[in-house]
Amino acid sequence: MNTNQNGRLWFVIAGLIGITLVISGRLVVFQLLQGSQWEERGRDTQVLEVIARPDRGLIYDRNHAVLAANGADYQIGASPSLVVAPAEAATALAPILQVPRYEILAQLESRLPFVLLSTRVSSDIADAIRALDYDGIQIDSLPRRIYPQGELLCHTLGYTDLDNVGGSGLEGFYQADLAGEMASAYVNISPLEEQETVLAREGVDLVLTIDRSVQYLVEEHLARAVRAYGAEGGTIIVMDPKTGAILAMANHPCYDPYRYFETEADLLINPSVTQLYEPGSVMKLVTMAAALDSGTVSPQSTYYDSGVYELGGARVYNSDKSGPGDTDMKTLIARSLNVGATHLAVETGTDTFYNYMERFGFGRRTGIELLAEGAGQMHLPGSAYWTESSLATNSFGQGMSVTPLQMISAVSALANDGYLMQPYVVQEIHAGDDVFVHDPKVLSRPVSAEAAQQVSAMAVYAINTQLWRAQLPGYTVAGKTGTAQIPENGIYHPTDTIASFVGWLPADAPEVAVLIKLDRPTVSPWGSETAAPTFAELANELVVLLDIPPDTIRLKADIMAARAEEE
Repeated sequence: MNTNQNGRLWFVIAGLIGITLVISGRLVVFQLLQGSQWEERGRDTQVLEVIARPDRGLIYDRNHAVLAANGADYQIGASPSLVVAPAEAATALAPILQVPRYEILAQLESRLPFVLLSTRVSSDIADAIRALDYDGIQIDSLPRRIYPQGELLCHTLGYTDLDNVGGSGLEGFYQADLAGEMASAYVNISPLEEQETVLAREGVDLVLTIDRSVQYLVEEHLARAVRAYGAEGGTIIVMDPKTGAILAMANHPCYDPYRYFETEADLLINPSVTQLYEPGSVMKLVTMAAALDSGTVSPQSTYYDSGVYELGGARVYNSDKSGPGDTDMKTLIARSLNVGATHLAVETGTDTFYNYMERFGFGRRTGIELLAEGAGQMHLPGSAYWTESSLATNSFGQGMSVTPLQMISAVSALANDGYLMQPYVVQEIHAGDDVFVHDPKVLSRPVSAEAAQQVSAMAVYAINTQLWRAQLPGYTVAGKTGTAQIPENGIYHPTDTIASFVGWLPADAPEVAVLIKLDRPTVSPWGSETAAPTFAELANELVVLLDIPPDTIRLKADIMAARAEEE
């Protein structure tokens, strides 16, 4: 080995030694001086945030037909640098997205990393764009609530906004339960570590007391009545008086919950539980019940009706301007005499009368599971808004306000031996494997069974003698009409009214109670000529759908059952 070769060898050896020292030094730094820092960074690269989003719970009718479910809209975007033929793509996308071609082309030729072509489109549009198969076009799904039955039960269901938040009705009231709860965690994704499962709390499912077939029938009759009597709108509620279960709740006009954003805000509220109105003469049933239960009168009592009653500086007249003279209790109800109702309230006594009104639930919410329920308005003695004449007007349903739900709940207590039940629309809540079933709840017992049955008999007499348009062949019906003036700007409108009817059947063993309310009918202002016949037409089909047998068949079956028990 010559001198040059020897020098090169030592140079190589020195280089290797230097490299070795550098590597060893770095290893010492990494492991000893910076070991903890690199260990932490290593763990970070193996950790990923995992987010689990729950599905919103479904809403079913009582027979498990889907009323509210989950679907998707789609967001259309693009990465301009990946679009090979922007002019061609813009030409194809423009008619589908209904956006001018030049706007799309400008976005596809931009230097931005990502552009948004449309914020929200339907699945049909998304499918059409997907079929084009252009590189760089991105289609992302967005959760969206869908309503398979269209406008059916719109106010009761409510709606869910584009952020999947319930805005009214059941969707709003049960927002937290239906939405569930998102879960997130930082999970170590190293194959050497045990993987953690992240589970969201899924939204609960609701099963309602309402049958969509019954609801459809009620909505059809309501729309027909609004058209036939030239009304601005209306409400029909069908309730089981024994339990408080709502069998149908319809309002007109309705709206499409899927396209709620196209609807005026006032139409999104549920008039059945939110809209206040003066009920008119339907309230005479409650006034009579209070007088009977308190012992103020009996069914055989009479009074003298001169046709006018002066109280607190105000004069009360009968709606037909009559003065029938000596009058009994059943005639008072049948002829709907304002003077008679005032007489009952005065004889019952101010404090006692309003005590009964509160026991029937007026002036407070029923507690139904629907968003934005109103409490009504009933000024009590001692209030700055109460005067002595209020006792008279309140006795026949004026000068106070109620919701339709409050009114049918109160009258249903008379059909249920005096028990006031809490109305409800959710029969079951399904949370995973757990099922919570609603138990009927008694809110109060404002009157005795005897007083309730006495009022019911008077309401049957009213149907048979005066309100013949509400009769239903084969069935004994109890009911009462209401025709109330509408207060506007401190005075009553000279012509417009709220026409209503509340009835229940079979009168001796009620299975359904029905409230009909028509707003500002123009064909006739009277409940007896608008709401009462609407009840008869609806009830004629309702008894078939709910399988309520005629009196003769039902009573015959009861007799045979009683004989079988004796044997």
